[in-house]
Amino acid sequence: MASRERLLKVLAAAAAVIIVAFFIAELFTLTGRSYSTRTVYEETVVETVDAHMYIIRDEVLLNSDSSGVTVQIADNAEKVSRGSPIAAVFSSEETAENYIELQQLNQKLAVYTKINNQLKLANIDLEKLNSEINSDFSSILNGVYDNDFSEISELKLSLAEKLSRKQISLGETVDCSAEIAEISNQISALNSSSTPVSIISSENSGYYVGRADGFENILTVADIDELTPEMLQKAFDSEKSDISSYSIGKIISGYNWYAATVLDAADTVGFKKGKTVKLILGDSPSDSVKTKVYSVQAIDDQKTLVVFSCNIVNDELVSLRKVNGKVIINEYTGLKIPKEAIRFDGEGNTGVFIRRANIVNFRSLNVLYTDEDFVVAADSDSVELPYTHLKLYDEVIISGKDLENGMVIG
Repeated sequence: MASRERLLKVLAAAAAVIIVAFFIAELFTLTGRSYSTRTVYEETVVETVDAHMYIIRDEVLLNSDSSGVTVQIADNAEKVSRGSPIAAVFSSEETAENYIELQQLNQKLAVYTKINNQLKLANIDLEKLNSEINSDFSSILNGVYDNDFSEISELKLSLAEKLSRKQISLGETVDCSAEIAEISNQISALNSSSTPVSIISSENSGYYVGRADGFENILTVADIDELTPEMLQKAFDSEKSDISSYSIGKIISGYNWYAATVLDAADTVGFKKGKTVKLILGDSPSDSVKTKVYSVQAIDDQKTLVVFSCNIVNDELVSLRKVNGKVIINEYTGLKIPKEAIRFDGEGNTGVFIRRANIVNFRSLNVLYTDEDFVVAADSDSVELPYTHLKLYDEVIISGKDLENGMVIG
């Protein structure tokens, strides 16, 4: 009897083990058949190399011997002709401050008047407007975070104008009459106490910049055709000159400015005079500027001196001198796919599995670019592929086991 009980206990234990094993197997099966997907979108990816660049321009320094307080009245990067007003001289700090405040009030008055005149807005692109509002708001936050308040006032006015447009487009009433009246009174009070003693006009035509950096005469455009690696390195190593206390900025003359750098020879294959190349001179690819290769000079088998030319001028570019930037070697636009989604069929063809309804399909890839975490594939069927090619907005399967072309999944 005792042996029979022991046998029953052993059988019960064995049955329990089998049941547990069954549930574990089912759990692994369910886990292995859990499929997650990601929608495929088109993106542009750039392949870059780091470049330490020196910016070369033709620049004429401006000084004023006028006694008093000098205030810049031309904008940075503003194109001026000979005789154009660029600065104003005031008898005291207070008068100069009144003048600056008066300009800000006039700018604010123009914005509020524009808002008040917008009685009705039809066919407005709200999506684009919302994007612009978000951009202005982000710029204000970034300025505060970076402790850079130089553009905060203009951004606040821009944001106020866009917010009013959105309100009006949604049928709300916006009335700035009280603000306009208050600003007008402030302007009237300042008009008599903000008159300059004299106006300084430019003696040269070009682009005005309100501040010198002390490197204006290290390299000039006249040096471009005779530039050597030694000259460029000397410029990088140079210390800036003292800036006169009478300085009122400078004029950038000529149509082009130049960026000189030394690159690995392997990265300059295909570079020739006139080739369009984008340079990244800020913190992101969106800060890129289109240039042309001006000259390519082999230093040795490993290094090449390259000079890029550009005719684009703006407030950010005119302040650059020694730049740790990037050169965009290649640019790829296509479908960006996570590396974990890449599969191979039985014949070694590269592709991905997509989910369409509950059917799994294998899609071929025409890979343009491979990175550590993703690939970029062409959104085109111009290349003959063994399967239908991947398309924009396909749902790519990025996890799941035992996938097969044509299989049904839940």
